[in-house]
Amino acid sequence: MIAGCRNAHKEHSAQLYTASFGTEPVTTVLVERSNSSWVVRNGEERVVLRPTDQEEVYALPVFGGSWAGEWVGGMWRGHWTDSLRPNNYRVPITLSPIVNHRSTIGPKTSSRWQTSQGVLLLDSREDSVWATISTATGDYRYLAGTKKDKNLIFSTFDGAHLFRFHATMKGDSLVNGSFLSGTHYHTSFDGILLEGEQNWQSGRQAYNGKDIYIKGVSPEGDTIIWSEETLLSAGKSGLVVDIMGTWCPNCMDEARLLTEFAPQHPNVQFVSLAFERTTDKKALARLKQFQRELGLSWDVLLGGRANKRVAAETIGIVDTVHSFPTTIFWSLGADPVIHTGFNGPATGEGYDAERQFFQSQLLKISGRSKNH
Repeated sequence: MIAGCRNAHKEHSAQLYTASFGTEPVTTVLVERSNSSWVVRNGEERVVLRPTDQEEVYALPVFGGSWAGEWVGGMWRGHWTDSLRPNNYRVPITLSPIVNHRSTIGPKTSSRWQTSQGVLLLDSREDSVWATISTATGDYRYLAGTKKDKNLIFSTFDGAHLFRFHATMKGDSLVNGSFLSGTHYHTSFDGILLEGEQNWQSGRQAYNGKDIYIKGVSPEGDTIIWSEETLLSAGKSGLVVDIMGTWCPNCMDEARLLTEFAPQHPNVQFVSLAFERTTDKKALARLKQFQRELGLSWDVLLGGRANKRVAAETIGIVDTVHSFPTTIFWSLGADPVIHTGFNGPATGEGYDAERQFFQSQLLKISGRSKNH
């Protein structure tokens, strides 16, 4: 049990709060106040907002943006500014302390639903739920919420996305539902219960036979090229190209997986080719920030504007780009393997399948696979 705190902004131990975002209807997520920082709790995920040198202004990791506000009694009132969107995109926030919080107990049940947004993976215990939605291009990452009187509500805030899902559970159906993204998007949400297990498969895309020629601009403004010639000159056996955007949470999850594997394959060249919402100096600064925050040991290059057609034309070896991220695994002397989409850690078994696929491709292009 966690009791309320009379002076919440002077706490010495973690205090749980409800963050209510000013959408219509209101989107709520669970946060805690710990060591003068706000920590968003999306199920298993923790998003730590760092204090800045401005009073009650907190910086969001990876995606930039901020929370800014003030204490009004025991509540904190302010707004979230999304720096990745134009026109000073802001959403009001009220943070209210949770009194007498009790952790859920008992067995957890799992179910799968085919919904209008993708396959919903839903875990529940008592009146609490944890979820994600898997699609052909990626997942909706960590979602959490409640199930009360057949009323299902779950949401997330990761610094780039503010999602809210609602539906009524009626037998084996989800009905009268809605999906809300920030203050700018709203659509219906419904689904039906699925039987059996999820068949997790890695997304693959056809290679069109053109030569590999990866070109981008570094944060310092230099043009960098990776081709067969430059790889040979660098003494590398292969190339991994992560087609991504610094605005993309699925790209963040994939980059974290690549940082885990990269030290095991020193003879493989890694590069991230970013397609951004702007292509000016601010975009180059974003690349540097993304590289620093995720601890990437390789170049993050600007490929162009965030557009799938532009990305396909820039890469050249695919006729279209289906999703961000798309990942190219290329071994010298062989055709590239092109992976599209990404199932992140919130998908559990889906993420395990991605890990196995990435590792198998890296073993091949590093020359350590018996089947290569």
